Amino acid sequence: RERLVRLAEGKLRETGRIARVLIHPRDPNIVYVCSTGRMTGPQDERGVFKTTDGGANWQRVLFVDGNTGCSGLTMDQKNPDILLAGTWQAEQKTWVQRSGGPGSGVFMTRDGGAKWTRLTNGLPRPPVGKIDVQIAPSDSNRMYALIQTVNQGSVWRSDDAGATWRVVSWDRSLIGRAGYYIRMVVNPQNPDDIFIMSSSMHRSQDGGRNFSGNGG
Repeated sequence: RERLVRLAEGKLRETGRIARVLIHPRDPNIVYVCSTGRMTGPQDERGVFKTTDGGANWQRVLFVDGNTGCSGLTMDQKNPDILLAGTWQAEQKTWVQRSGGPGSGVFMTRDGGAKWTRLTNGLPRPPVGKIDVQIAPSDSNRMYALIQTVNQGSVWRSDDAGATWRVVSWDRSLIGRAGYYIRMVVNPQNPDDIFIMSSSMHRSQDGGRNFSGNGG
């Protein structure tokens, strides 16, 4: 993994911040990079990039616009051609951070990145801010989205592989200081057991309905 990160930094030098690196579970030459971008202004070198030759060459497979990068990326461990991406429209400078806009959203591909579809059924209305996403390793139908919003909720869940979504938590502490800290993981053995790292640590053992921890 460290070697691939170095390759990504070398070949994708202008992307700036890289939020995730995902390696295909059966073919280590296939790698996806989730690039947030430099965030100091518009740029083309952001979004989701893919290599099929171990990092020698990269292709941008998901691009929303010059103001929007990738903030979250997850792969279906049972079908690695299925990926879920969270995009984030943002600008960050030493004196200001602007988080959110129509570019932020949840996107899915079912063919390894060749075609992406923006998911909207049950998800919050734009504009929204930073997004992280997860597909439960033990249940491909269970998906989560952690989304920075003003008053529309914090965690969304799908039980039908992304076809429909519903808000399951309005806990504002889950997206505390989202521009700096936002990360979600799912227990590999239990799709109801999820962890969120924001400005503090949170855990839900009932599929996102209730959270405990030092922030909730």
